[in-house]
Amino acid sequence: MVTALAIGGAELLAMILLSVYGAMKLPPGARVPLDWGGRWGSFQGKYAGLIAYPAIGAGIFVLLAILGATLHPHGRPAAFAPVLFAPIVLCVLPLTQVAAIDKARRGAADTPRAPSRAGTRSAPTSCGYDTPAAR
Repeated sequence: MVTALAIGGAELLAMILLSVYGAMKLPPGARVPLDWGGRWGSFQGKYAGLIAYPAIGAGIFVLLAILGATLHPHGRPAAFAPVLFAPIVLCVLPLTQVAAIDKARRGAADTPRAPSRAGTRSAPTSCGYDTPAAR
């Protein structure tokens, strides 16, 4: 349990250092994307986006540490130790944070993508045929 907490703490420190790196390297108007379920769901301001990743990581770390401590309070090993998941979860979060900082650095957050028109038809006019005004 102590080893898992130490590894999780080191990964949390890495996330904090990544945020410091992002704060120094990103331009002032950069927007950092937050990953929601495998896609970039929202773009936040530079500092809000950089603070969100370590905050989420710290919340998960504390939650799993408390859960692990309550499941075996007397030093006896439990059948299920959620604290062992902390290093695994906290290994995914820094990778996502690196991808978000890279995306913000490339400026992809500032350039909106045009919607795909593949496989769509143009909307019909109200009469069902082209009128001179619609042309």
